[in-house]
Amino acid sequence: VVFTDRQLEESVGEIRYNKVEIPRGGEYQIVLGDGTRVYLNAQTELRFPESFANSEQRLVYLSGEAYFEVAPNSKHPFIVVTEEGMEVKVYGTEFNMNTYEKGVVQTVLVKGKVGVRGGVLGKEVVLAPEQMAVYREKTGEIQVENVDPYKYVAWKDGEFVFERETIEEIMERLSRWYDVKVFYSNESLKQKRFT
Repeated sequence: VVFTDRQLEESVGEIRYNKVEIPRGGEYQIVLGDGTRVYLNAQTELRFPESFANSEQRLVYLSGEAYFEVAPNSKHPFIVVTEEGMEVKVYGTEFNMNTYEKGVVQTVLVKGKVGVRGGVLGKEVVLAPEQMAVYREKTGEIQVENVDPYKYVAWKDGEFVFERETIEEIMERLSRWYDVKVFYSNESLKQKRFT
């Protein structure tokens, strides 16, 4: 885990941001100044303000994967922004966000309520518990489907759940978690599926 020190902190207007970086093979939990707990998966970066005290909104920036348990505060909305240009506005809730696939953001709602917005002028899509929104930067579209959240959030409890996934997808997740490289002597093996 790498924390920036004061000399490396970024300033955005009046707000000073800290950054925490989780390497491959690592994981970490952090409690933000407002009481929000964030579980950070391997190869993840989170930028967050030193303090939310003087902000109208609680704004954080995510790259990688994180599970959020957001502290309720109706006067100061909690917003997660990704480099793909997607925003998730939180209404006091628990959810998982994944940006590992370039140009794609997955948001899975466990409980509560979130609004997902893609692109600069994107319309907000509100998720119900046990729904997943998939935002694709290329098209700017958000697709919503019903899911079993456990498959997407088990990682925070040190577990993996695979459902009809290719060995290539499985090994990509495991290699990030354990910081190993995988080589295939037979390319056709990559497409075999496992549960």
